[in-house]
Amino acid sequence: MKSRIAAVCLAVLLAGEPASAADTSGAAIVIECDRIFDGVGMREGPVRVLVENGRISSVGSMKAPVGARVIDLRGMTLLPGLIDVHTHLTFLWADTTRAPNFLNDFLGSPIVVAFEAARNAEKTLRAGITTVREMGDADGIDLALAQASARGLVNGPRLIVSGPIYPPSGGRPDIRWPPDGTAATAEEITKKSREYLGSGCDWIKVYATGGTYDDTSGTPFYTSDEIRAAVEAAHPRGRWVAAHAMGLEGAKRAVAAGVRSLEHGSRLDAATARSMARGRVYLVPTLYHLQWYSDHGAALGYSPGYAERLAALQKEQFASLRLAKAAGVAIGCGSDAVYSMHGENARELVWLTRAGLTPVEALRSATSVNAALLGLEREIGRIAPGFAADLVAVAGRPDRNIEAVLSPRFVMKDGRVVLGP
Repeated sequence: MKSRIAAVCLAVLLAGEPASAADTSGAAIVIECDRIFDGVGMREGPVRVLVENGRISSVGSMKAPVGARVIDLRGMTLLPGLIDVHTHLTFLWADTTRAPNFLNDFLGSPIVVAFEAARNAEKTLRAGITTVREMGDADGIDLALAQASARGLVNGPRLIVSGPIYPPSGGRPDIRWPPDGTAATAEEITKKSREYLGSGCDWIKVYATGGTYDDTSGTPFYTSDEIRAAVEAAHPRGRWVAAHAMGLEGAKRAVAAGVRSLEHGSRLDAATARSMARGRVYLVPTLYHLQWYSDHGAALGYSPGYAERLAALQKEQFASLRLAKAAGVAIGCGSDAVYSMHGENARELVWLTRAGLTPVEALRSATSVNAALLGLEREIGRIAPGFAADLVAVAGRPDRNIEAVLSPRFVMKDGRVVLGP
């Protein structure tokens, strides 16, 4: 296993182009724009943002320091770098001539998968997503990619990673999974959690229920005590647990166990939503990916009736989001990007507005709310002095037309220009 991970690390390091010396210099940069969304609300301009040494130094109408580079983004709205808290960079499928085989195509040679993941990371970053939370990979690829991105060896977003997913022993009924990611009892979950956290994982992800791809069953997998074993392993280390939950009973068990976020949360009721609000459990509804699955289900080899099943589940997810919002649950933004969705992550903001959020609420979900979910609310998700210089510019007013986020004109991560002038 160590040799395989070492090979993966090498592949990831070779997969992207290092940042140029000009991009990583400490020269001051002044960005001029018409207005900013600062992570909380809109601020009319014109506004100048001063970036020094990869961080935001000042926001307002300051004079450009002598020798500073001035970037003219007049006519645009400047946003904090967007945050996607549910991605799978190692899952790629672009061959529509046949349905994928999960083990062969996604868990085949880890070196090939690492190259694909690095390419997906760059697509994601250029789409304006400057931070992602990886929600399940294998062979240590997410850890290697996170380290390579942090060192500037790969052009990708900041990565917060969870390592392998926990299905019950023997795999899940809807997809096959490698045996090193399984756990059947609370004791096994504790052991696996400590192992993954010790290897450098930032989060633990457990499958509280079934349901993924064209399966919409949502059958509960674990008891509350079993899920709590992961929580109790993570919390003393300053880490959190995310729970995949597409069924009500599994969601109840995960909330009772003390997880930090519910992924999908497809079939909530009002009582569970209130429990989430009391326990400060975030909902990450992942709305757009169901539409993507429906649009491509035939090419993916989904079983008959998939379109109807996915449409019904989508309605349930919309209803769950509205219940959660009414109860005061914080709504995060996660695309669940898989297959060829990498680079389309921002479509999730559009679908959040279709489900009942305002454009400004959707922008908050993908910036300051997601930053708080990750425990990075003093580091990213805001345009304010002291924050990382992760910035995205879009034409027009995304607070009125959220689809503006789909076509970024400028992307900066840690003070380095990724896209634009």
